[in-house]
Amino acid sequence: MSSATQPIGVIARLLDLSERRVQQLSREGVIPKAERGQYDLISSVRGYVRYLRDLALKAQSGAPDYAAERARFIRARAELAEMEAEEKRRSLIAAEQIEAAWIAILALVRTRMLALPDRLAPQAFEQSTVGDTRNLIRAAIREVLDDLAQPNIEFETNPEIDGLADPEADGGEGLGGSEPTAGSDDQ
Repeated sequence: MSSATQPIGVIARLLDLSERRVQQLSREGVIPKAERGQYDLISSVRGYVRYLRDLALKAQSGAPDYAAERARFIRARAELAEMEAEEKRRSLIAAEQIEAAWIAILALVRTRMLALPDRLAPQAFEQSTVGDTRNLIRAAIREVLDDLAQPNIEFETNPEIDGLADPEADGGEGLGGSEPTAGSDDQ
């Protein structure tokens, strides 16, 4: 036996590996095998050092680390479960639901404000002074804003439902119905 080849036990102790791991690395081509049960000492050390260097480069270059990726996945699942629990407790509302509610509220404001000229024109014509006309318009605007202060918009549990964007579909006040043209301003 030449001094350049050593038995697997010596190689394993030198590299601080188990004999089984040395055999695995040999099958992977990291540690060259000289003959049955014997390994070339210098080639084994060089191969293992090259293998460790390649692992370090992969880790630095951002190659996916299974343990880190699994931890990130578990964290994401936990966050998702927390969000679902918050949503069921009604302390978290989906962005789509908020957007749909605001669209419904703004559409209602727009419709009610655009209805004011038609509703107020006959009354404004009958006013004797500019101040009376201004007071009539202010009172009508306040009435609309007070009505809209509590628009009675319900959050749907399913954001796919379009009921929020159209209060008539929700059984709420109509956007273009006859309600804006009738009321206490028609005195």
